[in-house]
Amino acid sequence: MAGSGGTPHADATQRGLTSHCYRMLGSVTEAVEIAAVANSYEEATRACLQRSGRRPLPSDLAGPSADPEGVLSESSEILWLEPIPTHLMDDHPIDLGLIAALQRLAPAKRAATVLQLEGRAPSGDVRPAPLTPAPALVPDTVLLARYRAAFEQYDVPAIVTLFTDDAIWEMPPFTSWFRGARDIGRLISTHCPAERPGDQYLVPLQANGHPAFAVYMRDPKDNIHRAFQIQVLTLTATAIVHAVAFFDLSLFQTFHLPDLLTGLPPNPYDGTLRPHIERISPPRG
Repeated sequence: MAGSGGTPHADATQRGLTSHCYRMLGSVTEAVEIAAVANSYEEATRACLQRSGRRPLPSDLAGPSADPEGVLSESSEILWLEPIPTHLMDDHPIDLGLIAALQRLAPAKRAATVLQLEGRAPSGDVRPAPLTPAPALVPDTVLLARYRAAFEQYDVPAIVTLFTDDAIWEMPPFTSWFRGARDIGRLISTHCPAERPGDQYLVPLQANGHPAFAVYMRDPKDNIHRAFQIQVLTLTATAIVHAVAFFDLSLFQTFHLPDLLTGLPPNPYDGTLRPHIERISPPRG
């Protein structure tokens, strides 16, 4: 079985199969499941085609909302696109925008395009026009530090300055999405449950080759930071052009993240302590 034995080659094979299935399905959950039992890329592709539907982002379904302070529309029935963590990725293109574009293709054309992206399409085949992956960009560590600080301080005006004028913010399973730094700020001011500095704590991640953050929100009832969302960012050289906030809390386990943070100082941003992060098991009933 691919991935058995714990050898470096097996690990690379497992990452390759998982990434291949993820490109096909847009679901890291289903990709891991299929890759665990597939013995070849051909077998994995067939299994994916049997399941293949379309996993969208909110921006694939309708135009942007014009009312950031209004009621947010939500649909838990839709199978949404999911991000993939770095430890499951191979070396082929896996940009979040690329995966979203692949989901718009018919299953057979998607399979052919994925095989071409991975260099697995047989020579002589009639191949679809390739999708162009986003160019690699070295993340601006200063920009990301400012972004993290702005959220942890709950400084909405500072958050707004980090987005381009036409930036996109979306957050499945909410179907509402928003365009423009000003509307993103209005959305956060109205709907974010944070109230003061220290209510949010951001853990830096990588997803789909993008900088990302796991966001933990303070529960005022017991003063513990609980898993809230995973944000995946797309950057230019100087600003953020796209943010997807995934509210599926099962992704925290996929990213090997705890459900709760403990040992945080009263204000996690002040830097007086390094937080001790551990997983707290739920009580048995």
